[in-house]
Amino acid sequence: MPKKLIIAATTARGYAIAAVDCGYEVITLDAFADADLTRVASQAYKVKMLDWHLDVEDFKLQFAKINLSNVDGFCYGSLFDAAPELLDWVAARIPLIGNTPEVLKNAKALSFFGLLDDLHILHPHVRKDFPAAPLHWLAKQIGGSGGMHIQPASHNISADYYQQEVIGDSFSMLFVANGEVMWPIGFNLQFAAATSELPYRFAGAVGGMKLPEAVEQAFCKAAQQLTSAMGLRGINSLDAVLEGETLWILELNPRLSASFELYPNLMSAHLQGCVGNLTQLPVFAVSKAQLILYADDVLVIPVDFVWPAWVVDIPPADEVSNSIVIEKNAPICSVRAEAESAELALILVNQRIKILKEMILI
Repeated sequence: MPKKLIIAATTARGYAIAAVDCGYEVITLDAFADADLTRVASQAYKVKMLDWHLDVEDFKLQFAKINLSNVDGFCYGSLFDAAPELLDWVAARIPLIGNTPEVLKNAKALSFFGLLDDLHILHPHVRKDFPAAPLHWLAKQIGGSGGMHIQPASHNISADYYQQEVIGDSFSMLFVANGEVMWPIGFNLQFAAATSELPYRFAGAVGGMKLPEAVEQAFCKAAQQLTSAMGLRGINSLDAVLEGETLWILELNPRLSASFELYPNLMSAHLQGCVGNLTQLPVFAVSKAQLILYADDVLVIPVDFVWPAWVVDIPPADEVSNSIVIEKNAPICSVRAEAESAELALILVNQRIKILKEMILI
């Protein structure tokens, strides 16, 4: 097992804490270098984002600062969805722990929907050209993540492809795989924090959801088919929309995802799955919810603000103003809650969101 890891993700804090709790030293590359990340990572490098996408050249500059001589491997999250070729660049320098760059490329290409067709996995219709009747069609960018890349189809919106909109609840399935067999971890209800500019912006999720048996079976069948077809390893997730009891698969995320944090520490399961083993998963007796609080406008928070214990992804202070400055539409922090059921966890996390808003006067 590796002793020192690099973890790169849009936000690496949850994965870093999980790895440190398993006894590893961690170096991180992410878009925030939050205060609670810098407390656990031996080195935390902040990478630039351009219009919600990774600045590839800046990533290479930050990566070059790391001494690789005693690093055992590289784990990754959503940072590379729009730049899977960058994983090839990384893999030429250090062993990847996770799915191969080719798997990520295939999952994020338009041809992925052809694979779903071949496997008879139900998904919304997709097309390259602009639909003649655009109502209930979505414009999407290949490799987008966090819902930032999704807009209603319009002649004014550029798109890599268009996907027919299905009205229903957004769910994901987290699972671990060993290249041949997958094992389900849990089902998660996802939420959006919509604005007029970002109508599908990801807001968080609640884990440990109980779904109708037929729906869970459809999720599991799709995950197993994709594992067999693509050789998936480690932690993966499937996103879908549930319309009544019909499950429409939207995308595969063949890497660490946000729902990782909704369950007991899964880092060992991820590492084992990546080398072809399926280890016993940790048992969870409670449901966890985590929601992102965004700034509606530019927000300045005093540097001595006391954050509640249930807040994570705490933003660092600006070195010039010695205060915490959050730009409009940027995430402020994440709020967590756990309870004996998903429904109670969701109630509690929304109560805490309200409390925090009052504390920071938004």
